[in-house]
Amino acid sequence: MWLSEIFENCVMAPEAATLLELKNWSLSRRHAGQEINLLENINLKVKQGQWLAILGANGSGKSSLLKYLASEDSPLSEDAAIMFQDPDDQIIARTVDRELTLGHVGMEPLPVLKDFDLQGLSHLDPRLLSAGQKQRLVLAVSLAGSPTVLLADEPTALQDETQSKWVLKKLQTWVGTPGHTLITATCDRAEAAMSDHLLVLEKGKVVLSGPTSDCIGHELVTNLVGGQLAGTVDIPSFKEPETTAPAVLQLRDFHIRFDARGEGLVIDELSVHPGQRLGITGRNGCGKSTLLAACAGARKPDRGQVVLQQKELYQKQVLDLDHGLAMLAPQFPEYLFTRTTVEAEIDLDPALAQRVNESFLEEIGLPMSVSQRNPHSMSSGQRRRLALGLVLFSNRPLLLLDEPTAALDRAGRQQILSLLGQLPEHSSLMVASHDPEFLEAAGCEILDLDNFCLKL
Repeated sequence: MWLSEIFENCVMAPEAATLLELKNWSLSRRHAGQEINLLENINLKVKQGQWLAILGANGSGKSSLLKYLASEDSPLSEDAAIMFQDPDDQIIARTVDRELTLGHVGMEPLPVLKDFDLQGLSHLDPRLLSAGQKQRLVLAVSLAGSPTVLLADEPTALQDETQSKWVLKKLQTWVGTPGHTLITATCDRAEAAMSDHLLVLEKGKVVLSGPTSDCIGHELVTNLVGGQLAGTVDIPSFKEPETTAPAVLQLRDFHIRFDARGEGLVIDELSVHPGQRLGITGRNGCGKSTLLAACAGARKPDRGQVVLQQKELYQKQVLDLDHGLAMLAPQFPEYLFTRTTVEAEIDLDPALAQRVNESFLEEIGLPMSVSQRNPHSMSSGQRRRLALGLVLFSNRPLLLLDEPTAALDRAGRQQILSLLGQLPEHSSLMVASHDPEFLEAAGCEILDLDNFCLKL
């Protein structure tokens, strides 16, 4: 066969069209009269049908890039949907089914809700769902609009292990459909490995870009998402507490509903002693956040007692927050903030009054430049570090952490371990988490709440 005939008989796959291209592009914003550079000299090309994963340390600009691509100024001409890192930022309807069908006349919500494991929740206020359920609802809403581009900021950060795998499979199937393009920001190695192309940001600049197969083993990637966690200080494994010491926390005949479907927690008796570290695990929606809120004085149980150092909570009012004995770092850290600057948040707690703000920020992995910023203007990872620092240095007898490593890069998780290693030996700790590696490294005994969920 002649060479010309060979070429004529070959079917050449067409090259994917370029969906967007940024050349030496920068993004800044004005804050307190100063220009803050968020992203500098970005060069980026995204092909149609590609899965681009954006990696970077907390505060590197991942979320800022996604929000720009979803904005009116975006170079994207395709129909795009965005999932914010905090699902509460985009939930607007009063019921789950209304949230899903908003703008979709005639849409039947039940099959979609069942597909996303949200069946039975259709008439609930979506703000009452667990964080993982909210995140899956937002994903369902995003895909219901039939976008050709999906921008997803840490789409698995709030999911348990089973649901995380499900979400990634869902995204992989979706982007595999012709005409779909996926751009995710992530600190998760499994998610990064499933992508086609990696873009690594450091302090707002691109430091690595290329096919995932070429970049996944690079040191910059491994430092962000790879490797085993290990305490930078010696954190002993859990030891049975001294039962002769008075308990810091006691739950007795504890019943609390957390689901309008009637599900709740029933704990006959639970004691946490000085120095004890208790890891709270379980599926999305099993009541982990509800339990921590009740222990903090922020959620009255339906029955039973919550006792902090011999003080019974909830005797006179629904909330009991003035005891000064426990402090909660919530799953969404911005709920903790009440002041307009980071410095004011630090100065609010008398236990932190003697600390130098610069050294405090350095210890929790934040630059001194954020001192005068509104804490709500920081990245999600930076807000989480601030909230954790405020709680861990509060000198309260009981410290409550709700998903402290969600959306944190490896360095951030390592830094939290280091802070835990500096706690006084008598500090008691309860940590709700989907991160078993972190709980093990932190020396926690495990309490699986799936064993305590009942219909009430």
